Amino acid sequence: MRPWNDLRKNMMAVPSLQRHLKIFLQRGSARWLQKAPVQAQGTPQIYTPGLQFLRQFQTSFRCGICSQEAGSNVGVRCAKLEGRGLVRLEGPDATELLQGLVTNDTGVMWGDSRVMYSLFLNTQGRILFDVMCYRVSADTSEQPSFLLECDAEVQEKLTRHLKMYRVRKKAEISTADDQLQTWAVFSNNTVDTPLLATSKTQTTNCDRCPTDVTDPRVEGFGRRVILPKNESLTRLIPNSIEASAEDYTLHRYQWGVPEGVIDLPMGESLPLESNLAFMNGVSFSKGCYLGQELTARTHYTGVTRKRIMPIEILSHGSSPPEVGAKIISEAGKNIGKLRSYLGNRGLALLRVAQCKDKKLLIIGEDGSRMELAALIPTWWPQEQEELRD
Repeated sequence: MRPWNDLRKNMMAVPSLQRHLKIFLQRGSARWLQKAPVQAQGTPQIYTPGLQFLRQFQTSFRCGICSQEAGSNVGVRCAKLEGRGLVRLEGPDATELLQGLVTNDTGVMWGDSRVMYSLFLNTQGRILFDVMCYRVSADTSEQPSFLLECDAEVQEKLTRHLKMYRVRKKAEISTADDQLQTWAVFSNNTVDTPLLATSKTQTTNCDRCPTDVTDPRVEGFGRRVILPKNESLTRLIPNSIEASAEDYTLHRYQWGVPEGVIDLPMGESLPLESNLAFMNGVSFSKGCYLGQELTARTHYTGVTRKRIMPIEILSHGSSPPEVGAKIISEAGKNIGKLRSYLGNRGLALLRVAQCKDKKLLIIGEDGSRMELAALIPTWWPQEQEELRD
């Protein structure tokens, strides 16, 4: 039998041979036909081993991003996240150090995905840092290595926090900002429309794409990509558009996804009020971690009455409100606080049951009124006690 390389050349050179071989493989593999999992559109595919094998000759194996067809990327936006920093954590005890400090279980990164969303808490159970944790090491046989993506404003504080709790553990902590850059990939579509058709491959063999993962917080929200500092993601995704950081911020606000110290004030925010459980950021079955007691007690014995929610600003006052401004109902009852906003979108910490289908107000120092409405994100679980009046 000829080597497969020679066969491939002959197939490309002689169309009739390629056609006959395709028919042969179709017939020969008919007994192995099986249905593939249903796609996002709900249409099942038929998997034919022979045809799949044939396609491997006709296409090259590239990373999930670089191999996308040009026509499938219309409307895709890529935003360089200058406001996010990267901390490198590696060493024999890196996993143990991380496991004792974050709300999520590091085992998540050793499964199908290489990324997890998590929080660092203080001893009172309040949020210090929100992070994306990326596993760099290929498998458990290698020395553990991680990248921690955080708000650039608190990057040095996160580094000091890790070093303070490192004690005698063998783990090296350094910055990766001089080599790598974080990008967000998202769609122009509305919050109710699924985004990119993500590939099953979480890491890539493409040197230009060290990390290409689905954002673990909310299904359909988008992707995270870490590239070398001098690389542009729009060059790797045909027909994509380079968006600004403000475009990405608006995208987050529309979905109701908080991120960074403005949305999650350091030492003030509570994890469950920040939708940590809804965004796959906490494990209630892992061992102890710093700040666990309050989070676990609230989860098992209480109801989270206040939550961060997306808001739509219906009318602006004569003066812009400050972050942290009090939000009241038309009857003058205190409902919550403004966390952040951009244009007509924003986030606020609100009493969920008391703000549904109601007009909310922010009264400025000069007496001007800003009118806004709270929205229930479609990705929230629908049966919750806090949603009831």
